[in-house]
Amino acid sequence: MKKIIFAILAFSFFPLFAEMYPARRFVEFGTSVNLTVSENAMPLADIFKKHLVLDLKKIYSGMSKDGVTVTAASNEEFYFDCNFSKFGLGTHLGFGLNMRMNLSKDLFKVLESVRPGEVYGGDANFWAESFATFSVPVRFNINKWKIKITPSYFVPLIYVPYTTVSGSAVNGNDGSITVRAVAPLEIYTISEFKGLIKDGEFTTDFIDKFDSNALLSSIANSGGIDLSAAVEYPLLDTLDVGGYLAAPLLPGRLRHKITTTATLSVHTDSLMRMIIDKEDAETTAELSDASYSDANYIVNRPLRLGAECAWRPIGKWLTLRGLLGFCLRNPFGNDVSVKSFYPEYRLGVDVVALGIFGLSLSTEYKSKVFAHGLDIMLNFRAVEFDISAAVCSSNFVQSFKGEGVAAGFGVKFGW
Repeated sequence: MKKIIFAILAFSFFPLFAEMYPARRFVEFGTSVNLTVSENAMPLADIFKKHLVLDLKKIYSGMSKDGVTVTAASNEEFYFDCNFSKFGLGTHLGFGLNMRMNLSKDLFKVLESVRPGEVYGGDANFWAESFATFSVPVRFNINKWKIKITPSYFVPLIYVPYTTVSGSAVNGNDGSITVRAVAPLEIYTISEFKGLIKDGEFTTDFIDKFDSNALLSSIANSGGIDLSAAVEYPLLDTLDVGGYLAAPLLPGRLRHKITTTATLSVHTDSLMRMIIDKEDAETTAELSDASYSDANYIVNRPLRLGAECAWRPIGKWLTLRGLLGFCLRNPFGNDVSVKSFYPEYRLGVDVVALGIFGLSLSTEYKSKVFAHGLDIMLNFRAVEFDISAAVCSSNFVQSFKGEGVAAGFGVKFGW
């Protein structure tokens, strides 16, 4: 028994040459789901109380200069991979949705002054995108270089260009306060979805009128192609370094457009009663005046470029990771601007015990959201379970306050 324990410890501490992200099985198939919801106005624990109380004065005093930002994202993936010593091949099918809304701090200046009849103006903006993706990652070695090439066929399902509109905040003569933003949105879609709009309103009639053949035709005519590449090199026995690039080759095209008006309003009859008596503010969000038209809108998945490293200073059971790069949303698209560009980073620590139990701690900035998370791995060779959780926000300081959450779950099978 002592010899077995000694062999395990020696194997764990010996600095073996390994990949940046070594495969755990020769053949593997699985699925993963990740969800993220964040905002920077108040802790989510306060939002999900039985009786929601919006203390606008408190929200304004703790608000960053960027105002209120709300983000939501979901990503699902199904895959099958084969991994050998010098070659690997896989097929991946993924679905993703990302959206972001921002209300400028100027809209909330009304809370600093309660002069009746005073009107304050500010900007609000919104964007959203959803993709379905089919990818074929291919991995191979050239001497010590490890190279991974992933061509992907993607289909944009929904795309809302970056839209900026003016909003207003008003101190009423009766002591009320109303913050309101009205946005004429253009929503580009993969299909017309007949029955979705009736008399300018959204309905569920499209479910009965769903035409699978029309949808498949739209998918075939709307898809685009992009290519991602990653290389890594063992700079030392304990240090792997690498770089990655994801770039569009052929854009996707959405040929249907929904024009609608989005309205967001927060109203309170009395700010004092709201603060002192904890009265609820009235919050409404609605879409109206919807209509269809033809379009030919170009959409690409984000352009990404960066470098990363993996350092195993005392053996393969402990890995320190770092990543630094940048991203450009919808490169070469009509709505690309300076605001479409943003940096990305990730710092992480992975601990693996006997190849069975894994624990990862990380902090990152991705898709303009700061996240600090914990991942847990349970690997029983034939089956593996991965669970993740994180707190997040669009503001770094507030990301530690639980104003947003991310959660993920994955299961893998193989040998």
